[in-house]
Amino acid sequence: MSESTRHDLATAPIVVTGAASGIGRALTEQLLAAGRTVHALDRVACPVDGVPTTLCDLADPAAIAAAVAELPPTIAGLASVAGVPGTADPRVVLLVNLLAPQLLAGHLADRLAEGGAIVNVSSMAAHRNAETDESVEELLAATTVEGIEAWIAARGIGGPAAYDTSKHALNRATQRLAARLVGVRRRALTVSPGPVQTPILGDFRVSMGEESIDRAERAVGRHATADEVAAVVGFALSPQATWVTGIDIPADGGLGAVRAAATAPAPQTAGAPA
Repeated sequence: MSESTRHDLATAPIVVTGAASGIGRALTEQLLAAGRTVHALDRVACPVDGVPTTLCDLADPAAIAAAVAELPPTIAGLASVAGVPGTADPRVVLLVNLLAPQLLAGHLADRLAEGGAIVNVSSMAAHRNAETDESVEELLAATTVEGIEAWIAARGIGGPAAYDTSKHALNRATQRLAARLVGVRRRALTVSPGPVQTPILGDFRVSMGEESIDRAERAVGRHATADEVAAVVGFALSPQATWVTGIDIPADGGLGAVRAAATAPAPQTAGAPA
């Protein structure tokens, strides 16, 4: 890595979507505390002092294209944190949670400084996806609003199922992006939280069910804080993670492990018949 490239990686801003609240705001504050610079991309201005915001409706591909033109020519990373829960219209869910990160990555990958990363915030809900592989591939091929609308109409899918599928498809798309970026020394990966104490946790109680959210809390003792998940995203963006790409990092407090252990066969005791 050249000296100029190292300089760009250290000084160029990291673009953060959803920086106005929740995980996005926590990430922004942590990056600033670490001496990084941040450029927010959101529907409302980031309230953190010293962070410029380019206003953008992430459900509108034309607005994304216009906003990208206002972003810096070189960036150190892209963190697509903004997302909407399954209480929203399925069209909005898929546009914001899936198409927007794909479009932003497509627009901004060429602006990444060498060693930079694209980190998409996914969800443990990706494992709840009920769509077939063929259906998910058709969704990933739908790169316009009209294509998303046609995919929804063909399946009659609602907001909660659209949320689960949006995150499953995002994981798949990000892994493929990572494979393309390997040759140019840039990275892409996802971070998947379980339930997090953010302003939209109540929406998840509605879309996923009170018992589902409470069961997750009982399994690990509490829900995550926005700061805890943001710290994982911050690591994934950092130069310390240069050998981490093409994967999904679960930030679930052990929820996946607890669930896996609950379904594992009981170990046989010594001397027991096979």
